[in-house]
Amino acid sequence: MDFFAAQELRRRKTKWLVLLYGFAILLIVLGIYTVISVALGFAEPTRGVEGFFDPVLFAIVAVVNVLVIGGASFYKTAELRSGGQQVASMMGGTRIPASTTDLAERRLLNVVEEMALASGVSVPPVYVMNHEPGINAFAAGYSPADAVIGVNRGTIEQLNRDELQGVIAHEFSHILNGDMRMNIRLIGILFGIQMLAMIGYFLLRAFGTRGRRSSGDDAKGAAAIMAIAMAFLVFGSIGQVFARLIKASISRQREYLADASAVQFTRYPEGLAGALKIIGSSATGSAVLSDEAESLSHMYFAKCFSSKLSGFLSTHPPLVPRIQKIEPKFDGDFQGYDKARKTMAAARAKRIEREKKKQKTEPFTPIGKMFPQEIAEKFSVDPAFLLAAIGSPNLKDVQRSRELIGELPDEISSAAHHPYSARCVAFATLLSDDGTMRQQQLSLIRNSEGQATFDSTMKLIPVIEELHLVYRLPMLEMIQGSLSDLSHPQYSQFRRTVESLVRLDNKTSLFEFVVRHHLLMHLDRRFAVQRPPRVRYKSTKSLAQEIELMLSAFASASVTGSVLDGSVPPEIEDVERSYRLAMQVAGFGDAAESNAKLKPWEVEQLEACMQRLQMSSPAVKKQFLEAAAVLITFDHEITISEAEFFRAVAESLDCPVPVFAAGYIKQVTKDDPS
Repeated sequence: MDFFAAQELRRRKTKWLVLLYGFAILLIVLGIYTVISVALGFAEPTRGVEGFFDPVLFAIVAVVNVLVIGGASFYKTAELRSGGQQVASMMGGTRIPASTTDLAERRLLNVVEEMALASGVSVPPVYVMNHEPGINAFAAGYSPADAVIGVNRGTIEQLNRDELQGVIAHEFSHILNGDMRMNIRLIGILFGIQMLAMIGYFLLRAFGTRGRRSSGDDAKGAAAIMAIAMAFLVFGSIGQVFARLIKASISRQREYLADASAVQFTRYPEGLAGALKIIGSSATGSAVLSDEAESLSHMYFAKCFSSKLSGFLSTHPPLVPRIQKIEPKFDGDFQGYDKARKTMAAARAKRIEREKKKQKTEPFTPIGKMFPQEIAEKFSVDPAFLLAAIGSPNLKDVQRSRELIGELPDEISSAAHHPYSARCVAFATLLSDDGTMRQQQLSLIRNSEGQATFDSTMKLIPVIEELHLVYRLPMLEMIQGSLSDLSHPQYSQFRRTVESLVRLDNKTSLFEFVVRHHLLMHLDRRFAVQRPPRVRYKSTKSLAQEIELMLSAFASASVTGSVLDGSVPPEIEDVERSYRLAMQVAGFGDAAESNAKLKPWEVEQLEACMQRLQMSSPAVKKQFLEAAAVLITFDHEITISEAEFFRAVAESLDCPVPVFAAGYIKQVTKDDPS
């Protein structure tokens, strides 16, 4: 499915969810009001039938119910405002450090890292539920910027690498498809309605004994209170069933879609199907023992507990039909698969070997060899390709991410997996080429971060200087998982240093803008410096100034190549023409027809533009990114700098582009200008 269409579908489903939620509250209010009115009529016979509907009483009941349900939902949602990390903590998860020496955990982190880089998102923190022997996993957060992956201990101990990759690919599809935000809202909704049942239960306990000891009018009053308490309990429980039905109906369909996306991602359906078969053959299955399993059941890879109402309230499809969607010939023999795993693993190894031999006629070129520094790095590309790549990773992207990780120098790979040294990677990346300015930046690092950090940064400088540009942004995505292990004070200090390094020379290069915005935007979400944006703008007209400035920045980048200094580039006819065409694609036909000129801008303006664009609808984001793609490919060429700028802007709008999008397109060198 088209990435933007999937995002828009999630928004529409959220609206339906709100409507159903409101309908459920209305039914609960009517039911409780009816019981209260009858109970008061029993306690006060003088009210009569004509007093059954009392507008004041109805208003009181409605307000109380809305406050209880809405307040509880708001409280629960606010409790989860930090996103995925809070959800993982609720489930008793323990963060797996990037430096872990546990082989099973190391394999899991490697798979997550490959999937993240292939998807074009920052590497998410990974949590393991050590007390959970069942095979299950979840992705949680409000957006890719604050997502986490949670995995049961049984998952990493019972699954092989292919099966584990299938599970993780499934969870990444939830991240890319925008399912996580709705999942957290469902937790809040269920908790709010559940609160009514809890109030009814406590009222029954409090007044049950008192009612039996009372007599006369007191007995009638106690009976009325017990009737009201029973109404809260009964209608709250009915509301819970209704909410769970909504949750189940939404979740089941999404699981089928996530399975399909995972198969497209890995191009190896046997891995995902195998994980589901192991669940079917395992004694522990996919069971989750935590007390929070019910409230989070819709977020998991497979159902958390057995239920006789599996066809009614189950959050996941049955295993056999789910596997048959992937492998139509599966006959339901789980034990047979378990026995055949070793044979399949050997066949898989032979298949990989055959593919390697086949590729010798057209080998996959490592990134470092594909883009040597002396080559004029321009490529022919269709703008539709850039748009289609958003949120749609595939097997080649996974292969390229694996290549990239393998080709990174050991010094960088090692430093990227530790919070302390990951800071030094970021600092070394931001150093200026100008000798005088670099000395000032190094002095700033020594004074603000200390001698040890300065020494570590100095060791990384020569290695990073030899690193090709195409590695730089993926490297920053790698270190974000490690940097999220910093404490809040440590992150605040790191953030100040990054800002100071960028602003020290009073000018910002394209890469500096990309690093600062791309790196800090994601970490700001993780450390709750910024909250996830809400949709406020649903047309490009409402963001006319922001889109004009951003397209002007893309046009400047296409001329200046590597420096963004806010100046309008020379009035080259092709650049002006490409800008006008991009404006037309963005929906500003009048501006295109009136020969609109590029707008002068400053980096600070771009920051403000990006913040407002983050609050636009998926349709607006698509239109803007399509315009940007048309602009930077107008001359039928795109540089790596332009491609990385496009990718950084797209990802900051939660529209991730796979790392090696440029790897698909034709290389053009100085010797071969065609």
